[in-house]
Amino acid sequence: MEIWTPDNSDLLRYKAEIECGNILVGRELYKELQNLEDDLKENDEFYYDREDAALRMDFMENCIRLTKSPYYGKPLKLMLWQKAFIETLYSFKMTGKYTEDGKPIDRFKKALLLIGRKNTKTETMSALGNTEFIVAGPGTDIVCSSNDDAQASIAYDAINTMRTLYDPDDLDTKRNQRFILNKVTDTKIFKLSDRTRNKEGRNIDWAILDEAHEMKDNTIAKSIEQSQSIKENPKFIIITTEGFVIDGYLDQELKTARAIINGEDDSISALRFLPWLYTQDSEQEVFQNPRSWIKSNPTLGVIKKQSYLEEQIDLAKKSKADRIFV
Repeated sequence: MEIWTPDNSDLLRYKAEIECGNILVGRELYKELQNLEDDLKENDEFYYDREDAALRMDFMENCIRLTKSPYYGKPLKLMLWQKAFIETLYSFKMTGKYTEDGKPIDRFKKALLLIGRKNTKTETMSALGNTEFIVAGPGTDIVCSSNDDAQASIAYDAINTMRTLYDPDDLDTKRNQRFILNKVTDTKIFKLSDRTRNKEGRNIDWAILDEAHEMKDNTIAKSIEQSQSIKENPKFIIITTEGFVIDGYLDQELKTARAIINGEDDSISALRFLPWLYTQDSEQEVFQNPRSWIKSNPTLGVIKKQSYLEEQIDLAKKSKADRIFV
């Protein structure tokens, strides 16, 4: 049995950097990291294998180029929080009573990444989706989904731009009006939104659901989850900020996520759901402690600008209308 330490696990290195005071996170994420470390080291229901995660991160850092100014065309270099999330998502494996035929399967098939605006959530998951497009098995279906076609197109178009940067002549991949195609494996990427007809009857392996905070109900999410019922290792990744829809889809998912973090839900569905929440610990600290802003903005000072956030906080102090966005 391999002994996992911060030297060979990005998850444990991330937690160690937090405990050393080098990285600041909120209580909810730290509690979940504690839960994951306990499962990694002490829970016999799971074992840990970084091979799938390492393959994806290697492709992301060595083949993917970024799509937005001022970083357009530059290599993607993953921050430690991104590595920890991806490693965790792919490395926990389940055996025994949790499998139907004795074959190991991935523990996590659903994840919720809650994070402040402009912290690369869509670009990061687009890069991961692009990686699945290349490394996944033949016939894989990948979905970019959101409330409407325009929102779903953000991740979809990012994936296509990344594709054209490593395959500019469409030798191995191509895009048509309906989907993006891997010519070698017949893997496809397509969009799904509230406006998509016949949302049921799909056969989805891997999905991004972007901006879940705008959803009033779980129509799209349920369609995706039901379409994955025959898959051994499906992935359904919800990426979102906080929002204004009261008792909508995101509020319900956050209730579930927080019950898992706090140890109040140990059902099989909870075991297979990865909550990863970048949240502040209080509203007061937002206005009183600028150092705390990184809790909900892990790219602050690297991607997201400190000066921009200072300006927004100043506006929020003066205006209730601005405060709800902050």
